[in-house]
Amino acid sequence: MSMRVAWARWYWIVIFTTCAARTASDWLDCAHISTCKCKWSSGKKTATCASGDLRRPPALSSDIQVLDLHDNPLRNLPQEVFATIGLLNLQRLNLRATSLRSIHPDAFLELKILVEVDLGDNDLSHLPRDIFRGNERLRQVVLSSNPLTTLIADQFPPLPHLRILLLDGCRLRSIHTNALRNLKSLENIDLRRNQLTFLRLITFSLPALKTVSLSGNPWKCDCRLREFKDWFLESKLGTEDLLCVEPSTQAGNKWRHVASESMSCPPEIKSSTLVVRAEIGLPTTFGCWVHGVPKPKVTWLFDGVDVHNSTVECDMEETETSVEDDTEDRVPGSVRWVNVTLLNVTSSAAGEWTCVAKSMAGEARAIISLVLPRSQTATARTAPGIPHLLGVVFGALGILATLGFIAAVACWHLRRRTVPPSRSFTDQEKRLIDASVVVSCDRSIGDMASPCDFEMTERMSDEPPRGCGFDPVHITIEGTPGAFPPPPAEFAVPVPYGNIFISVQVAGRGEPAKYPDLLSGGATLPRRNRTCCAAPAYDNMGPRVTATGSSTWSLPGASSENVEVSETPVLTLPPPPPEFVSL
Repeated sequence: MSMRVAWARWYWIVIFTTCAARTASDWLDCAHISTCKCKWSSGKKTATCASGDLRRPPALSSDIQVLDLHDNPLRNLPQEVFATIGLLNLQRLNLRATSLRSIHPDAFLELKILVEVDLGDNDLSHLPRDIFRGNERLRQVVLSSNPLTTLIADQFPPLPHLRILLLDGCRLRSIHTNALRNLKSLENIDLRRNQLTFLRLITFSLPALKTVSLSGNPWKCDCRLREFKDWFLESKLGTEDLLCVEPSTQAGNKWRHVASESMSCPPEIKSSTLVVRAEIGLPTTFGCWVHGVPKPKVTWLFDGVDVHNSTVECDMEETETSVEDDTEDRVPGSVRWVNVTLLNVTSSAAGEWTCVAKSMAGEARAIISLVLPRSQTATARTAPGIPHLLGVVFGALGILATLGFIAAVACWHLRRRTVPPSRSFTDQEKRLIDASVVVSCDRSIGDMASPCDFEMTERMSDEPPRGCGFDPVHITIEGTPGAFPPPPAEFAVPVPYGNIFISVQVAGRGEPAKYPDLLSGGATLPRRNRTCCAAPAYDNMGPRVTATGSSTWSLPGASSENVEVSETPVLTLPPPPPEFVSL
């Protein structure tokens, strides 16, 4: 029985030893990452992965307590990057020179036991607010050699155990008065080699503060630094010799050798408004805002003369105020309003009011113009009378008549240029011009014989002539034979171009047609040439070939002496009475 118990104990010892050895080998082999070396260091499970060309933190054993990623090109840290890979037991984290440009506000979230973090020698120009939220056990934060320019209000969350904050070698120009107020246990802050020109006392009102390193900053020993300088020298928080860089009168002097009374600021002045509009007989108030250390003396000038020596009655009142914005580059509590009140504004008060602030450090001015409303004279307007209205009406009519006359003259000149001058004609010539296309269009008889110049063409063939734009009109002639009667009165010139009467002698009903071409053919009506745009469409006149074979102008009143006898044989028609056909 005792042997069985001994063997059982030995068995469990072997199992425990094997498991312990296997567990130890799990974190010691660094998860088979060749660029990392895992070992015990100062009693901590340490993974050294420096200069391993890693782009992100490696997934190691969750037992790792110290992680050194120095000199790896990480560039950025995403949200909960360490909690995601299970490194929740980290106590020390070295991220120096990892080319970090941005860090997520929750990058270190869930690292509850983190004690030290080194972010030095990176490219961080902006530090997220509350970046160490959840890391309440932090004792040391290193931000050295980053291009940080400012620390904003509540830059750090409450870190009750933080002792050391290193910000040396950055580019800090300003630190908000509330940037460090959550660091109640801060003992050492390093601000060397920055661009600070002044600091405020309230920024470092921390109960546990023991050391403040400030050398290597371009301190401007004026009124803004005056209060902090006096406090720092009395607090014994630093043993360095701090030097003034500005103003030129203090350049190179040590702080302890600069008298506080000489650390002054030239006056600053701003007017409440540029122009004051006042009413005569009513009160008005205006003023100027003044800042300066030492406290400047303020006087008011009216048109270049001190108001105390002028005839204008006024009251002056000074009101102390304070700077509401703590980030402004001036000493809080050193500003005031200086107001002027005129109880009864008169015309003599209008002019230029000047606020002048003087101190040992300089002088400043602000100008305010007081203006009064201009007096205006009202003129009553009467309704316009009838003579006035008539004058307006006739004037308008005269203008219209003048414009009409000018337009008529211009039109007359224009038409005179385009219309040829007129000439006188005899009655016979007028009839020829109005009724004959030959005279008006200068056409020859041969041209008129063209089928394109007649509306109806005398032809035996039914084929229409080529080139004509209109079809011929045939006239059917019926009636008893007879002699030619004289033309009716409607045929006189000028004719209205309505009905045209044609007198034709035809054969009797019982006799054979001697002239079938005349009976079966068509009669033609001369038409004006198409180039005669302004002439009537039909002339009703023109040359005619009579039944006897002679040619004549069928104009009323034409003399028979001028009739030219055709060489063709004279045609003799039977004597039946004519039929007048009206077209």
